[in-house]
Amino acid sequence: MGGYAALNFGISHPEMLLSIAICGAGHGSDPARRPQFLDDSKAMVTKMLSDGMEAVGKTYLSGPTRRRFAEKDARGAAEFADRFASHSALGAALTTRGCQLRRKTIYDLAAGMADIKVPVLIVAGDDDDPCLDPALFMKRNIPDARLAIFPRTTHSVNLEEPELFNRVLLDFLASVDSNGEAR
Repeated sequence: MGGYAALNFGISHPEMLLSIAICGAGHGSDPARRPQFLDDSKAMVTKMLSDGMEAVGKTYLSGPTRRRFAEKDARGAAEFADRFASHSALGAALTTRGCQLRRKTIYDLAAGMADIKVPVLIVAGDDDDPCLDPALFMKRNIPDARLAIFPRTTHSVNLEEPELFNRVLLDFLASVDSNGEAR
């Protein structure tokens, strides 16, 4: 949800930004998969409220867009699972219901993307399938966008590849600053 938040903030408040970094945005945007995404999200809300975050995490964190993290860094994935389990089930359910289930798709935001005037870094993992096409779409529709695709990486790009992520982000911010690209 953070990538969506960054994109929407950039569309809604461009005067407040010098640059934007968008990571892992777009899950639920594929028109063919959207009904299943919505059904899965509703089921997850129900499970959060009935069984709690630890139970949700056992399924959610072992799914195809999260599995690679445990393969790369078992300890880091376990710490992430512990933190996930510690979230408020009610808070997570309300956030999912109020944000994830109501948000527009990446494709619905195209007109606003065209108006973004600051440099944008878009990051996705190549194994985060639901976010790949939306990442390319953003790259094609945001005038000053750069796209970084991380190999053998799923949705938690910054956690799965922290050194590479930090280097790419720092290089982006340094180029924006040193090239005077920011307003």
